[in-house]
Amino acid sequence: MKLLYIGDPHLRGTNPRNRLDNYRDAVTAKMQEVYSLAVQHEAKAIITPGDVLDRPEVADGVKTYYADLLAESPVPVYTTPGNHDIRGYNLETYQGGSLSIMARMVPQLHVITSPENPVMFGLQEGNPVQITFTPYSGKMDIDGYGYSPGVEMHLPEPFKIHVAHGMLLDHEPPFDRYSLIQKVQTTADLVLTGHDHTGYGVYRRPDGKVFCNPGSLTRIAASVAEMERPIQVALIDVKDAESKDFSIDLIPLQCAKTGPEVLDRSRIEEAKARAYAMTEFAAIIQRGTGEKVLLDVNSIVETIAAQEKADPEVVALALAKIGEMRAVA
Repeated sequence: MKLLYIGDPHLRGTNPRNRLDNYRDAVTAKMQEVYSLAVQHEAKAIITPGDVLDRPEVADGVKTYYADLLAESPVPVYTTPGNHDIRGYNLETYQGGSLSIMARMVPQLHVITSPENPVMFGLQEGNPVQITFTPYSGKMDIDGYGYSPGVEMHLPEPFKIHVAHGMLLDHEPPFDRYSLIQKVQTTADLVLTGHDHTGYGVYRRPDGKVFCNPGSLTRIAASVAEMERPIQVALIDVKDAESKDFSIDLIPLQCAKTGPEVLDRSRIEEAKARAYAMTEFAAIIQRGTGEKVLLDVNSIVETIAAQEKADPEVVALALAKIGEMRAVA
């Protein structure tokens, strides 16, 4: 049984500030190529980890356009709410958001909001595959939360795929809200993640657990990592659920242009120049007053939090939100 997995789509009606081309046209071409791949490989479904939309609420025209695009899918599309699909990290806001409305408009679109609601394939063929989903919430990546199925089925034992919208990484980043592939606990055979747009490809752990994040389907920020990474999807083929015999291959999208073709770094370079000038200015003030001058927003938040003894979880959420605002600026 085959499945096609794509990273965060981030569907939106306007161009990100760093894009040189027409973002909507580029997304449309990518989705249509994904549909062609699904037909070519006879995939049973397309799976994505959330952030289907780039905002919790989008204009009616944007909803209609992308609802029509998703309705073109030749197979069911399964997903879960990402942090961009809800407001304030609150999963309860999903029901009033645009993704919920689109799911009611498009029969092919299935949004799973709880890991306790598995999707099953291959039961009649004797090759059962269980797919579970963990949506984004305030609990994600706290003590490794989010990467294990919420249900266990034993008769017959299925091949377990778990999809999570969380910051699962293969390295330690310079921030606190994440989980490490090397340490995370899961009963799934294959864990599919998103949220981190760069992705880590396919990671096979010594204990036999396999993890995959092909990276976001779209480029929004003009970071060096976004400029260099390929736009790719993953083809999963579960040959035999009982023996855990499966393959997973990354397929580059032919229609996707390179980072330098679609992203403009001039504003980033200008921002770096301003940041350097501000740092120099702060150094002059500090030499004159002897007091440390804070110019970085994260540093200011962390300093105030330490002074006020703020809850670390609240601080982490605030820093994460600041990071999101910078990413879409």
